[in-house]
Amino acid sequence: MSVNTKKTEQVEDKVVALASIAAKLHSVLTIAWGVSLAAKNAKVISAQAGDEGLGFNPITVFIDEISQQTINGVNEINHEALRLSKIAVKERRCTDAYNRFYSVIKNNRDARHIASLKSAMESVEKTMLSSQVEFKKSLNNLVLLLETMTGCMLSARSIASIARIVTSDAIKYKDKLKVVSEDLDEAATFISIKIVQSYQHLYNVNLVKHR
Repeated sequence: MSVNTKKTEQVEDKVVALASIAAKLHSVLTIAWGVSLAAKNAKVISAQAGDEGLGFNPITVFIDEISQQTINGVNEINHEALRLSKIAVKERRCTDAYNRFYSVIKNNRDARHIASLKSAMESVEKTMLSSQVEFKKSLNNLVLLLETMTGCMLSARSIASIARIVTSDAIKYKDKLKVVSEDLDEAATFISIKIVQSYQHLYNVNLVKHR
């Protein structure tokens, strides 16, 4: 049975969706690096604050760790999205080739050497099915990475809330340290939105169920 045009269009949509995910999360890296740098600066400020900044110092360590996790997580997501795009392109090419073979065989059943075309079509079909299995495994990994990033952002917002409380003890450096906690909270909110939008791209091409 021939693979229809709609199927091919869906494969093309996968490539667009995955490229969009990589594009949306690319901007996250700059923000994550910025928060990491702010955490390092806050560590210096909390040290300058002496006893007043003792409570904030371990918070800066957590903020820096969250930032690094975010950077690593986004890089992994982009890598997986790129891998998925390549698999989707491979599947599309196999689908196109399969359709061409099928059309020729269907319209020339009694032609000489038709058996060799059938053999070629079966080979292409095997590669196409293999690509579909590979795509599904990689997609599951991408979803897992997005879920991990979601959990990371929930932790980031919790740390930001704690940081705001601890900051109140460092009267002299309160404003400077408060900026760090607010930046973390804003960054986590921004990244969370990007993750939701990434899920939406996957949902739009029926790769995942609506969340």
